[in-house]
Amino acid sequence: MNKKLLLFDVDGTLVSYDGIVPQSCKDALKQAKDHGHYVFVVTGRTKNRATVGNIEVSGMICGNGAYIECEGKVLKDQKLSLQQVIDITDYLDQHDLCYFMEGNDGLYGSHDFETKAVPAYQKYGHGGTPRIRDIYPMMEFPQSMHQENITKINYVLNSYQDYLDFKNHFPQFQCLTWGGQGEEALFGDCALPNIDKKTAIEQLIHYLQINKQDIYAFGDAEVDMPMFECAGTSICVGSGREAAKQEADYISDDVKNDGIAKALKHFHII
Repeated sequence: MNKKLLLFDVDGTLVSYDGIVPQSCKDALKQAKDHGHYVFVVTGRTKNRATVGNIEVSGMICGNGAYIECEGKVLKDQKLSLQQVIDITDYLDQHDLCYFMEGNDGLYGSHDFETKAVPAYQKYGHGGTPRIRDIYPMMEFPQSMHQENITKINYVLNSYQDYLDFKNHFPQFQCLTWGGQGEEALFGDCALPNIDKKTAIEQLIHYLQINKQDIYAFGDAEVDMPMFECAGTSICVGSGREAAKQEADYISDDVKNDGIAKALKHFHII
């Protein structure tokens, strides 16, 4: 069997929106990697929280394409400047928007994030009254949010207008929204412009010199569809969004019902 490049979205694909990573998923990815295939996560998350459940990977594309790592070698690493971080966080503080910042070596929450963000994570899919420190065990709450080595800044939306106002104020950045399974706009985020997952995947493909027919992409939502375009075979988990299912070549079972393991077995990868 030719060596395959397996590309996996994280949220909603490898991990359910309430934070569950099935053991079958962990075992299946380890088996695929042990068989000599490339196992990559492709995510909006930054490096320090890109892998979940101690999943073994060959590399990662993080920050929506800002960072690429392959078998320990960093191929790309684009970050906000300190002045850009200062400008963005000062704006968020002035507009009473709680936020957290993602860097490859750290995760930083604003002083009010631990309390004010709870309703957003309840809507995202975390049941009961979630504790932010349980969701992000590595998160720090520094006295100053003027930190270096930041890839992306996320903020909780009090209303969709907050996102529109932010985007209007910072037209020089890539400004997006994100949420849970229903993709409700719960958060806004801000990163450098001209960064996207598809371009990063194409750079990785060129580096590995692998044929499209040997690329398999796994996702659950519209944001994963550009990744599907890069692959010879695209797979949507059964718990995914309808639009993603329509674009996928194959629909597997739900995340929590061993969808990843079943798909890898279906294509005789494991």
